[in-house]
Amino acid sequence: MRGTLSRACGDQKDVLQLPRGVHLIFDDPSTNGDIGPASGILRASTHNPSANWLLLAVDLPFVTRSSILHLLASHVPSSPVSLYLHSEDGNPEPLFSLWTPSALEQLRTNCRNGKSGPCRAAKDIWGGRIEEGKGGVKVLDEDCVTDADTPEEWERAVRALAAKQETSVLPLDITSTSPCISPSPSQPAFAPKRRKLISYSSALDLIHRLPLRPLSLSPPVPPPPSTPESESASQALPLISAVSHLAARPIRALVPHPLHDNSAMDGYALPSSLLLSASRSDPVSLSILGRIVAGDPPPSLPAVEDAEMQGCWEIMTGAIFPSEEFDAVVKVEDALQTTELDERGRKVVRFEGPAKWGQHRRRRGEQVRRGDEIVQAGERLTPEKILLLAASGVSSVDVRLSSLALALPRPAPRGRVGIISTGKEVIPLSSLSLSPFASEPLPSQVIDCITPFLSALLLSGGYEPVPLPCTGDSPTTFARAVSSALAPHPTGPALDLLITTAGVSLGVTDHLPGSLASLGHFETVFHGVAMRPGQPVMLSTHVPTGTPVLSLPGNPMASAVGMRGFGLELLGRLEGGREGRDGTWAELGRGVGEESEKWDQVVSEVREGASGFFALPVDGEGRPKLGVKRKDGKRGGPCAVGSLVGAEAWMRVDVKEGGETVVKWCRF
Repeated sequence: MRGTLSRACGDQKDVLQLPRGVHLIFDDPSTNGDIGPASGILRASTHNPSANWLLLAVDLPFVTRSSILHLLASHVPSSPVSLYLHSEDGNPEPLFSLWTPSALEQLRTNCRNGKSGPCRAAKDIWGGRIEEGKGGVKVLDEDCVTDADTPEEWERAVRALAAKQETSVLPLDITSTSPCISPSPSQPAFAPKRRKLISYSSALDLIHRLPLRPLSLSPPVPPPPSTPESESASQALPLISAVSHLAARPIRALVPHPLHDNSAMDGYALPSSLLLSASRSDPVSLSILGRIVAGDPPPSLPAVEDAEMQGCWEIMTGAIFPSEEFDAVVKVEDALQTTELDERGRKVVRFEGPAKWGQHRRRRGEQVRRGDEIVQAGERLTPEKILLLAASGVSSVDVRLSSLALALPRPAPRGRVGIISTGKEVIPLSSLSLSPFASEPLPSQVIDCITPFLSALLLSGGYEPVPLPCTGDSPTTFARAVSSALAPHPTGPALDLLITTAGVSLGVTDHLPGSLASLGHFETVFHGVAMRPGQPVMLSTHVPTGTPVLSLPGNPMASAVGMRGFGLELLGRLEGGREGRDGTWAELGRGVGEESEKWDQVVSEVREGASGFFALPVDGEGRPKLGVKRKDGKRGGPCAVGSLVGAEAWMRVDVKEGGETVVKWCRF
């Protein structure tokens, strides 16, 4: 594209302030005919009839540089016209499109025949229908084709953009990008705004001080009488319905976890061999070859080969690697960003130390392998086991309807809790086949195991979970879902608590704090707690209804401890308890001898002023077994879903400023 032209009508041309180098096309309906946007593009094409033209409407406020580059990169020479497709209904967006001379000739012919719409012309070119591969391009982010036609919509867009600029890790014009396109050399790839963390106990104190509206409690429904037949019977149940029952037989993983190699950190993926000699006195500089975020498909092999191996890729947490040669990740805070550009105009980043092979690279199946026995026969299916089974692709289990399971109180729903998941990489467990020989999800996909966990935990406590559709990475779709979920009803709020998952950290697609702020009706209680896992957790209140909104991180274990710690505390407060549920955690003594050494070992992993959570087995007396953090060679750290295999309790280590340590625990 060798020039930029802007169309304006008579009432616009005198007030339009155009940037330098942008030329005005005056659209006079009395001369050109009243043919709408077609007039502008046809007038523009007369300046260079042999050129391809990008058509972009001014009422698309969320257009990004990367969305333009993606459309250009997706256009193939054989396609007369390329248009973005709306993700919700598949309809083309005619005013964010690329037109070739042959397509413009079709538009010109249509206008002569009284059909002036660009969308109609594009469809006529492709036999009446635009779809992916036939003129249609899959949109990376629905926001970039979301228009603002009314003053109210425009004001909402301005608030969203302002909030996003304040909270986003990246500048607005690179909120998402094709993995095969290099990021803008003029913009920093990572610019995390570090937030001040509060302690776990301080977060609880803030919850205790919230003026929450109490729930109207219903008495528990008496359980059915236990019979010998029900004690020995087994039955296949959907996974969430199986919570609190006993597994009738051993359960094996249908898919590995993680599903594919992916990054454990935001940073730079690179071949570790390139940094063998890196040091502070002799740093190694590498060009940035591209960017990959969670949910992006793997870059095509030609794209990787064209970029060569002498460089690094910006990579976000959960994103897959460009190829096996890129065997390590250097955290963004361990690299030095520069203003240098290489001979191809790509940004350069500097490294002052070596990287280990496999560093911050999660390996496929390192926590759970396909076929591993992850639940034993007779083991109780707690909400944490539901999480483990969902992450392993298990959506239905055989359970024993034992007298113990049947004797659990079954309270009538006494509160409604909404659940909104985010992330374009997330797919529901229900989308998987139940066959042990089923194909696995695509490399860019992640099974949603958090929603089943939350639903199971709520059901077991007598609450009604209300899962809502996943909103992907779109701030607009998310804001619309939240507004709808919290819309007041004549009888009161539709929900007593709203839980959101993912999108709450500092990554490129973590838009949630800004999206809530853009709605203008939320007050933040806290955002960021000194705990691991779960540091980015956020709590807000919806001012018009008083409904709390708990925003959990996207890591499954972080969501689990966030819900156990803060979600149940909120529910306890809503039930009228002055200090919620934290009293259910019992203090764990130091012990003597070997137990004391294991106690010291666990405590040493938590830094001063922070809290750490560990999933552990229990001994014959029902107490956590310290030091058991690996089983069959699987990783068992605080963030590892694999640590739930054989575990039955959470242990929480609170290390106060000054070193005073308190260890507490509770059963799943």
